[in-house]
Amino acid sequence: MTMTKQALQGAVAPIECDVLVVGSGGAALTAALTASHAGLDVLVVEKEPVFGGTTATSGGMLWIPGNRHSAALQQQLGEADDLETARRYIQEEAGNFGEADRIDAFLRYGPEMVEFLEDNSHVRFAAWEYPDYNMDHPQARRVRSLTSVDYDSSKLGKKHLLLKRELPQLLFFGFAIGSSVEMKQFFMAGRSPKAMAAVAIKMARHLFDTALHGAPRRVVRGRALITRLAQSLFERNVPIMLSSPARGLLSEGGRVVGARIQTPEGERLVRARKGVILGSGGFPHDNKRREEAYPANAHDGQCRSVANPGNTGDGARMAEDVGGVFSAEISNAGAWMPTSVVPGVEGQESVWPHLVDRLKPGFIAVDPRGRRFGNESAAYSAFVPMIIEACKKDPLAYAWLIGDSRAVNKWGIGRVRPRPFPRASYIKSGYLIEAPTMAALAAKLGLDPEILAQTVEKFNADARKGVDTEFQRGTNAYDAYQGDDEHTGPNHCLAPLEKGPFYAMKIFAGEIGTFAGIRTNKYAQAVRADGTAIEGLYAVGNDQYNVFGGAYPGAGATLGPGLTFGYVAGRHVAGLLD
Repeated sequence: MTMTKQALQGAVAPIECDVLVVGSGGAALTAALTASHAGLDVLVVEKEPVFGGTTATSGGMLWIPGNRHSAALQQQLGEADDLETARRYIQEEAGNFGEADRIDAFLRYGPEMVEFLEDNSHVRFAAWEYPDYNMDHPQARRVRSLTSVDYDSSKLGKKHLLLKRELPQLLFFGFAIGSSVEMKQFFMAGRSPKAMAAVAIKMARHLFDTALHGAPRRVVRGRALITRLAQSLFERNVPIMLSSPARGLLSEGGRVVGARIQTPEGERLVRARKGVILGSGGFPHDNKRREEAYPANAHDGQCRSVANPGNTGDGARMAEDVGGVFSAEISNAGAWMPTSVVPGVEGQESVWPHLVDRLKPGFIAVDPRGRRFGNESAAYSAFVPMIIEACKKDPLAYAWLIGDSRAVNKWGIGRVRPRPFPRASYIKSGYLIEAPTMAALAAKLGLDPEILAQTVEKFNADARKGVDTEFQRGTNAYDAYQGDDEHTGPNHCLAPLEKGPFYAMKIFAGEIGTFAGIRTNKYAQAVRADGTAIEGLYAVGNDQYNVFGGAYPGAGATLGPGLTFGYVAGRHVAGLLD
């Protein structure tokens, strides 16, 4: 909804600022920090009672080719990279949905954003050897991802209690696991005294901090990034108004000049002299928009997303009201993630993102007919489209993730922890299906036992040889990175499913965010249908139409562009980019 100049002038006590930022995820806070550093008076509003958005529950990784930390990693790995190589990789991944000028802006300003944040705030990144998601591409590399460095949330003072918490289902007795090394320690704790000792020390510290401070002080991954950004903003006296959703933009003569904000004290008008930056997190919890943008079999009215529940498409609706364009003309409308849902648990806490299990030896995935349909070790962004394609004639896209007892005991499956943790309650609820033989499992899943037997027999024969003749699982650097380096077989991703009992879990086409969004130019300005910029309006993060056209080139390919265009918006609204 827009508001006329007359109505604005008649409002009671409007709040005045230079820049209004809607949302408090990584992209929004980066925009706020950049604009504040440029000397502007900035106000951040957040609809939830806590700040951090989806970023706070994310892995906290950024995909930024050419970043200042990658040079040392390139030398260490003997792997050369440059922006032109990255550009060719992005352009081919994006295909016809890529926009050259926005891709160029991402590549130019991404490294600059990293330097700005590290030089002018508490934000710190570290190089991370992580293969790009399509390592079969000749321009893919292992040096483009950054990780957010751990931090101490007590530096926020009492405000640390307003920091959004991690997804509780991903915690280990309340402990947030940080690096992959730490994750490996937790997986090995049940069978390694050394790993158990390391875990015990970490848990003791965690429990002490929680008892003393009311919440753990150590923050990792996405929460570390948000904490560092927020502390930097608070030190600059930039407020974050919580429980204050934006309800509509204010427009004068085609220019956005502020917004209506529903605060705990009532509705207030915010007059933003320079502009409004939308970073409200996209539309993963907007069922109407999902139905319009997603493949028909990826949407049935039930949301299986780990994205922030407050991300309900507010930014897109407000932008459209002032002439902006929401576009779903994109290769993937969602930032896909295979998920499962625990029965009897409400809301976001019921959803589990399958980031580990399916990639390990001893697991396969089959379609509703009992056949494998793709490489189970592929990146999550590629694996979900395989499910959707395999189920294109079905009303709902889903698959069965199947593992034998050795694999499930070692890695767990979904929310079910590895041994020695119990799993009886998950079996009783129907979340985990258990059977003594593969034929009995097929019967429980409603699959043709002969087809499933043929599928497993062929896979097992390939696994013993270490070569997946159907889908080449384990043949590229990404697959190998995600495999089991303790596995003694010839392929770190392949092991036959032989030892009963056997287990299965239904997995769906879920998401961690959305890629369809508000059309913008290279400066993150929202544009009209004719391509002209809407003065005073910007869109960043998942509110913005994805710069990669719905592709997912590497680890951190949502936060990387999010923070980059947050930085670009903050610079442009301050008049520092032409």
